[in-house]
Amino acid sequence: MQDIYSIVEKTGLIDDNLKKIIKRQVLIPYLDHFNTPSDYWYPHPPCFIPFFLGHGPSYKGLVHHFFCERSDTFAEYSLEGGFISEIAKNPAQWLTLIVLEMIMLKDGITDEIVRFCNSANYTDYGAVDAFSIDYGDDPKEFKNLIYFRENIPARYVQNPDLYLGDFPSTLSGINAGSLENASIFEIAVPEQLTYIGSIPLWLDHSADKPSLFENYINKNMLREAWFTLNSKGWKPADTAAGLQKIAERTEDELFHLVSKNWIGSWKRSGNCIAP
Repeated sequence: MQDIYSIVEKTGLIDDNLKKIIKRQVLIPYLDHFNTPSDYWYPHPPCFIPFFLGHGPSYKGLVHHFFCERSDTFAEYSLEGGFISEIAKNPAQWLTLIVLEMIMLKDGITDEIVRFCNSANYTDYGAVDAFSIDYGDDPKEFKNLIYFRENIPARYVQNPDLYLGDFPSTLSGINAGSLENASIFEIAVPEQLTYIGSIPLWLDHSADKPSLFENYINKNMLREAWFTLNSKGWKPADTAAGLQKIAERTEDELFHLVSKNWIGSWKRSGNCIAP
């Protein structure tokens, strides 16, 4: 987990309160799907940095893309579904989701929930409780939830035309303006890409990804190589080799931490299933 903690310290989106939870200095009560990712390693695209292991199985963590102007965001990666969905745009939203889930589970605020909120410096549990009384945990009503009202993450957007972020897709549509900096894992319904006039080669399911990657690497096109490496069908050994090739061409300290963590976790797991 030390590599993960080093990554956490280098990313700008994670505040001190969330850091304490990721480092397990503050424990989440009641919820059993915030386990350490070191409990078992599952193949996942390198753009996804797992902080928690959940049921399904699934990971919750951070999406970070290199060599482009994409915003970091919090997301969940479902291995069964095979895609990444944006669940929170900032730490306050993620903490709100955690508190809402606990309140729903216990049918109200408990002393344990209050202790957690105090430890995480989260003071708005009363507003979350009020939301739960009026709306339960219905994502369709997140427009009324504190910290979500003006900036709803892609996973909960009902009308994709109203989405304000740069995540490439919602469950109901494609954010076409973000496809140039998108991984296929971030496309909830890849079939919808057939309705887009022009898409990057790495999003084309028929493209030979290893050959495409080598072409980009040879031209030092690191952004394109990165997104190609974050395509489906790569074996972990080939993903690791690709990360090493990119690492040889960049001095980005965070990239080296991310690639080291991905490769090290894979080697320790002995897992050789393609993501």
